[in-house]
Amino acid sequence: MDDQARPDQSLEDDPRGQSGQSGHASRLLLDTIIPYQINRLSHRMNRYLDRELRSHGLSISIWRVMAVLDHAGAATVNDLAHYAMIEQSTLSRMLQRMKSEGLVENARSSSDGRARTISMTQAGRSRYETVRDITMKHTQRIVDGFSRAERAQLMGFIRRMQKNVETPERDGGKA
Repeated sequence: MDDQARPDQSLEDDPRGQSGQSGHASRLLLDTIIPYQINRLSHRMNRYLDRELRSHGLSISIWRVMAVLDHAGAATVNDLAHYAMIEQSTLSRMLQRMKSEGLVENARSSSDGRARTISMTQAGRSRYETVRDITMKHTQRIVDGFSRAERAQLMGFIRRMQKNVETPERDGGKA
């Protein structure tokens, strides 16, 4: 195994001093791409959280829907899709399952008779409250060792990145 990287080494620690086909010592390109690193971090955290939520009969997607409903009280399918980041067709099927499990109910919107609002049932609220501490523990884990000021600064950076992504490009309005 002298000539090969150990499984615990990163690709940037190539023992031959090379990376890629160029033969030059350098970092793996993906290690320098911030969106990739954010996605990688999110994937790992979601994997751990999903394992714990599944032991309570929930998934991360269902938990996100419940978190939106906990905050809003009730929401339209469009609002849930937007805030929970779930495609509307997938969300509709998920809401059907949640309704059959007694976690949510729907009603006609008082402001728009064509729209339906979704809200949590008492059973849904109870299940959500059971896992809230679990999700908060995972949230805290990601910033363990950060000071209050560092957490605030990180949230500021994240908000700026979100704004950058949501703002159309300045060169001709292309997105």
